[in-house]
Order: sequence, then structure tokens, then C-alpha cells
Amino acid sequence: MKTIRQRDRIVSEIKCLDKGYVRLLNIASPNPKAVGCSEVAAAARVSYGNFEAERTQEQDYKLCEYLMKNKHTSPFEMVVVWLELKLPIFVARQFVRHRTQSLSEISARYVQLSPDWYIPDVVGGKPTGGSKQGQSDTLDRALQEKYRVYLNSDCQNSYDNYEYFIKKGVAPEHARLFLHVNHYTQWVSKMDLHNMMHFLNLRLDAHAQVEAQVYAKAIYDLLSEYIPDLMEIFDKYRRGETHES
Repeated sequence: MKTIRQRDRIVSEIKCLDKGYVRLLNIASPNPKAVGCSEVAAAARVSYGNFEAERTQEQDYKLCEYLMKNKHTSPFEMVVVWLELKLPIFVARQFVRHRTQSLSEISARYVQLSPDWYIPDVVGGKPTGGSKQGQSDTLDRALQEKYRVYLNSDCQNSYDNYEYFIKKGVAPEHARLFLHVNHYTQWVSKMDLHNMMHFLNLRLDAHAQVEAQVYAKAIYDLLSEYIPDLMEIFDKYRRGETHES
């Protein structure tokens, strides 16, 4: 993990897969100078007309525990997270299902995408035990290497065709049809903390697709660095809950 400066703001970045990343752009709350349990607790106290009341850190933490444990979610929605992600399209489509996430994605209607596509280090075999999703560690290395070579060759040929027809005057929105679902896209997203925790609970689960888990873990690690108290409460009371995906 590294911290980089971009457009006069500090962002923290974690690399994901072969060419992707997650960047934490900002975390905000009603208090422009702070974010954490104290701000969630303050938002909860609005119900009693005590938004400005001061409490100890321990009191704020205990109140957040109570809120999380008893599923009082509105105060956690007062904290908002902005992320920038570069991720394969097939992973991105698993993430857009989360209903209250706002997205601004790079548009292949307007710009030519970079020649970036994902080739997995480990190629999964068909799932075992009658499952219809997931993968198993059943493929020998020779077959995995053959898969990677064939996939990379197909992606390169497809990108060459994509680039060729753009140069010949085909509209980018049609030329992009050559590209594969493992091509990388980029977006900036905004999500409140309650829904972010719901998302993380689903995508950190061992049953989630491997690549989705990689991005969820990167987001979790970044948030744990900047709002450790709230993520600790997430680990205690939210992580591992059973929800429909």
C-alpha cells in the first residue's frame, strides 16, 4: 500500500490483480474536521436533540456498538466513502448491483480504452460438489498456462481489431464490441458507510468470486487504516451476516 498525491489531494492506493487498483479518495461526515465513531454517534443523538453534545471516545464507541448490533443503520449512512477503482469489467458488473452506490465510469463511447486486460495467475477448474458457481483447484499447470496464452492472444487480437476500426472511422461505441469482459474499466464511486459495509460483508465472503474478494479486501484494508474504530465494530457485528447478494 502506498500514499500518492493526485490533483492536490492525498489518496491511498492498493494494487489489485495484474493491472488494477483501489484508491481511497475521501471519507467524509457532517463534521468537516473528523470522521469515525464520534461522528456516527453524534448523528444518532440528533434523535434526542443532542447533535452537539460532547461525549468521551469510549461513550461514542459504545453507542456505535449498540447501533450496529441492533441494526440502527441511519447514523452510519452519514459517513460517505469515495473510491477510484480500476478493475476488469466482469468484476465491475458484480459491484454495480449495490443499490445506493453512485458511479462515474470511463466511457468507451468517448475515449479509446487502454490495452489493459486481466490474465489470472491461477486458472480455476469447474466447481465441485454440485455447485453451479465458483471454482476448484483441479487444473494442472500445463492446462492453466495454455489457457493464459490463448486468452492473452485472443485479447491482443481483439484489441488490435478494436484499434484498427477506430482508426478507420468506426464509432468507438461500436468498435468496443471487440473487447472482452476481462478488459479493464475505471470509475469513481460514492457510497455511504452502511451500504459499504453491506457490500464488504458480501464480497469478502469466501463464496464470492476470487477477483471480487481481492478488491473487497483492498477496500477493507484502506478503510481499516483511516476509520479503524468503525471497521472494528463492523468486524464484531456485521461481517459474516447472511444476506442475499
